[in-house]
Amino acid sequence: MPEPPRAIIHIDLDAFFAAVEVLENSDLAGKPVLVGGRERGVVAAASYEARAFGVHSAMPMARALRLCPHAIVLPPRHSIYSQYSHRVMDVLRQTCERVEQMSIDEAYLDLTALLSAWEEAIDIAGRLQQRVKVETGLSASLGVATNKLLAKVASERDKPGGLTVVQPGQEAAFLAPLPVRV
Repeated sequence: MPEPPRAIIHIDLDAFFAAVEVLENSDLAGKPVLVGGRERGVVAAASYEARAFGVHSAMPMARALRLCPHAIVLPPRHSIYSQYSHRVMDVLRQTCERVEQMSIDEAYLDLTALLSAWEEAIDIAGRLQQRVKVETGLSASLGVATNKLLAKVASERDKPGGLTVVQPGQEAAFLAPLPVRV
């Protein structure tokens, strides 16, 4: 009997640094928030309200402020981001032993050994996404696929707060319409 396909989840916290700043200061909710250095710095994170003006992470802050002059610029507070990240990773590890943290705001989970049917991974991903929201206040986008590459690409597809699934056997159809840069 052939081995069942792997079931991998990629979780990416949406606009993580900016989202944490909003959680820490509710007056920032709904406003364009940029985290990064004001003087000759770059954008470390941009809220979705700032992204609506074309601002994105890794952009020079001067350019970001030309696009969105009314943005609220905050210096990074890595110790607070680290605390939130630990809380999220704790939730992930309670769900699955096989967690590979890739950065402060993203990780992979290998659910393969936990499942009797591949489709169970979709339910687990949905519950995981909800737990992260309820327990930390953070929005996350998730991708579920048969390998890490596809799970990562899937998690980027429907941001913020999306859950994109690439069923086994549908990998080529999922990738075919995407530009090569993806």
